Amino acid sequence: MQKTAEAELALENAARTLEAWDEQADVLISKEAGATLLNLTVLPYRGRSSDRILLQTYRALNFLEAGKTDAARVALNAAFRAQAEAVERNEKEILAAQEAAAKESVDIAGLEKNPKIATALDRKQAPLAGVAPYADYVNPFTTWLHGIYFLRAGADGSDHERGRKSLERVAAMVPENAFVREDCDDAQSPRDDEALTYVIFEYGVAPHIREKRLDLILPIPIGNGRSTLAPVSIALPELVREGAAWLPPMTANGVPAQTLCDMSRVLKTDFENAYPAVLSRTLTTAFLKTAASVAANIAAQEYAQHDDSGAASLVMLGTLLTGTVFTYSSAEADVRAWQTLPENFSLVRLKTPESRQISVEVGGRSRDVKLLPGKVNVVLVKTVGVATEPSIAQFILCK
Repeated sequence: MQKTAEAELALENAARTLEAWDEQADVLISKEAGATLLNLTVLPYRGRSSDRILLQTYRALNFLEAGKTDAARVALNAAFRAQAEAVERNEKEILAAQEAAAKESVDIAGLEKNPKIATALDRKQAPLAGVAPYADYVNPFTTWLHGIYFLRAGADGSDHERGRKSLERVAAMVPENAFVREDCDDAQSPRDDEALTYVIFEYGVAPHIREKRLDLILPIPIGNGRSTLAPVSIALPELVREGAAWLPPMTANGVPAQTLCDMSRVLKTDFENAYPAVLSRTLTTAFLKTAASVAANIAAQEYAQHDDSGAASLVMLGTLLTGTVFTYSSAEADVRAWQTLPENFSLVRLKTPESRQISVEVGGRSRDVKLLPGKVNVVLVKTVGVATEPSIAQFILCK
């Protein structure tokens, strides 16, 4: 219970911070888009759309574990709203980034056509290129939890209908999951006398973001229709996964778990949708930094031409070196992300045994779990790898 309280405090603090930022979202988006000579890393990290959705999802799970069913309902509704709002939020950020580039007369479309940049931006060659993203920020695990809550713990027929719709949405996204289909069948023909246990497996570590650098020589305008070649350093984020995708055997009472949510697909959805805004801001920043450096270099050269003293030559050399070092060293991709998310959510649905005890196993490591007295139980099994002992929590969804 102490860990649940600590987790609730941390999650509530994060949620309040996001709420405060959301109250001034348009102002923040405008400031971020206008920070053309800054790295994105120096701006506040307001969370990716997937972060916001999963924050509310974990709040709901934590509330359920603490027995705060009504608070879980609020968090699940917030998670559902976060999914719906993500599309509009991303569109605003892309538009703001494009407007900032146009204001600074940076030709993003032209830069993207540069052969070296185009090759680096080829998404077919990117890591996780073969992973198909989910549609429109919909997280199947979040949607399943929303559905199962309103189906099993709902207050009335309206809640039941909300649960049915969410579960049918998940079934369409993961048609191979037979347990979700069974829940959809129950939503059509409820069986109120059946005691059920759901076992959720959180396994592995989700893909992370790393930096990919491009150091190019590009033409930079210097006025009067002229241009000069100058080094441009570009640092872009890249979504990667350590090692090959692999899941160990995961079972509950010998029943194999079935994938409910592939977090690689969730994060790729978020990453790909946000990429146009990130690219516009990154190219704008890199181009303007180089242009500022070129302008300083030209000014130093003109000064040296009018003053042939040794001091003037040193000033010119210092300006050249400083500008080159600055444009290179200040190029930094924003790789901030929620780094403790799992790689996969998997599910087992069981009829609750009369003994009210189940055995869960992950990669050969097994644990016995004595179920709490309830009609619908949920067991959470979390592990980052087969070499680590699973941590187990549970709650009652319906008494």
